[in-house]
Amino acid sequence: MILVFGGTTEGKLVISALAETGAPFWYSSKTAIDVLLPVNGQYRYGAFTPEALTTFCTTQHITTIIHASHPFAAVLHTTIGDVSKRLAIPVIRMERDYPETQTHQLVRYADSYEQVLEDLHQGGFEPVLSLTGVQTIVRWAPYWQHKKMYCRILPRDTSVAIAQECGFPETQLLLSFPGKTVAEELAVFRETAAQAVVTKESGESGFLSIKVAAAIEAGIPLYIIRRPVLPAHFIRVDNIAALLNHLQV
Repeated sequence: MILVFGGTTEGKLVISALAETGAPFWYSSKTAIDVLLPVNGQYRYGAFTPEALTTFCTTQHITTIIHASHPFAAVLHTTIGDVSKRLAIPVIRMERDYPETQTHQLVRYADSYEQVLEDLHQGGFEPVLSLTGVQTIVRWAPYWQHKKMYCRILPRDTSVAIAQECGFPETQLLLSFPGKTVAEELAVFRETAAQAVVTKESGESGFLSIKVAAAIEAGIPLYIIRRPVLPAHFIRVDNIAALLNHLQV
């Protein structure tokens, strides 16, 4: 039995690949999503604690974990890493494509939210546009509680509810999906009159190259928070052929 952590573009690719093999698998996401599974797939949702994941892997006789969740699911990375090592279950990490590190003066990489917050305050940027998602709104509270910030989040009731619980000003929420073209992102930058933009190193699935190009064209700084480091024992693949080769199905 295979356990797939998904909820991403890469997760959908894994589903399609496993459908062809007929290998039985569970597909897991943190929140409930609409997912179309083949007859050999089963679905569950909800965050795993280390104890719950240990029990699930044991009772469901999990022999392989395919980790295709978001690169910034840091808690999940750690949970999978600890449990898989303890139970000796191999983990195949389905990686997305990442653009090369940019050297442009307007593109600024950071290792933490705190580092970006410090730079934003020192730079006197206002307003700032956040493209880091609704789960990070609370991380930006030291900024938006005192200065104007716009946050783009997915147009879902659950996302709006999270923003409301944080106390973020609803008039500064942008409910839309990431722009797929430079022109679309430029329009958002200009609509908000953003003096700086913050995003995550979410790869090409997250249209990172588009955001970089738009910021450079707009002439405003773009802060990119680097993705978390993965456990060393994860087997990394970046295409379906390599994934299936490791599965040997």
